[in-house]
Amino acid sequence: MSLNFSHIKSDTFDQVNFELKVNTVVKNLTGAVIRMQLRKTADDTTPALSLTSVSGAGITITSPTTGLFKINTQIINIPVFDYEYDIEITFADGTIKTYVQGIFSITQEITR
Repeated sequence: MSLNFSHIKSDTFDQVNFELKVNTVVKNLTGAVIRMQLRKTADDTTPALSLTSVSGAGITITSPTTGLFKINTQIINIPVFDYEYDIEITFADGTIKTYVQGIFSITQEITR
């Protein structure tokens, strides 16, 4: 699924909630690790932003058995750019899937 975001540099990014279903079936996130990275290009070796559900570092699994997780409220202060991103999930059985990807645009703030 392609999902694009636009955010003003240095502003607080509001929480975004997700419900993970595949063909209307809820995916159980018990024991899963969710990661999200923003990169200038897919081949860029260093992410501009890296979030994970490990220790609630930017992502929180809110209800594992009903497939609910969120990108936490946080200040995003990275250089202005139209970044590529995806959200990768490693399930408890070791299966790795990427269900969400898109463009995450950081725009310049005017009031500084």
